[in-house]
Amino acid sequence: MPDDWQVTEVIDTSDDSGQVEAWEITLTRPADGVTVAMFLPKMAIEHTAVACGLTSADEAIDVLLHRAVHPIYEPNLRETNPWQISGEDARAAALERVERCKRDHATVAAAVPKGRMAAARKVADVLAPLRSHVRIDRVKVATARLEQQRALRQAGT
Repeated sequence: MPDDWQVTEVIDTSDDSGQVEAWEITLTRPADGVTVAMFLPKMAIEHTAVACGLTSADEAIDVLLHRAVHPIYEPNLRETNPWQISGEDARAAALERVERCKRDHATVAAAVPKGRMAAARKVADVLAPLRSHVRIDRVKVATARLEQQRALRQAGT
């Protein structure tokens, strides 16, 4: 049975230079209390969507969160380079990797507060800062991906 991981905290932060805005995300495995801290530049959600041909912020967030815990279970698993394949194939590869992680190893979800008060009030979404920061436009993502692939071909990489 896959392990459950929960996003227990999201802190607005930046790198040491103060120039790269980011989130510090804490993932906790409730079964044993193990935590993983993840530094996620705010631009990573949109960049992941473009690279992997993803169609929503939720898809990109899911890919990034599972990418953070998957190496715990399969440290030598190679990741497909999304720039070497079509957008459709990149999306399929990224989502298949998430599904593999969920099926075989671990799921990652936002923590839900426990207790009587949590049921009585609207539960806060710990991932709301990430979701509200970026809006993924499918047309813009496809256009940006094509432009990036064209630039890579012209550079000979």
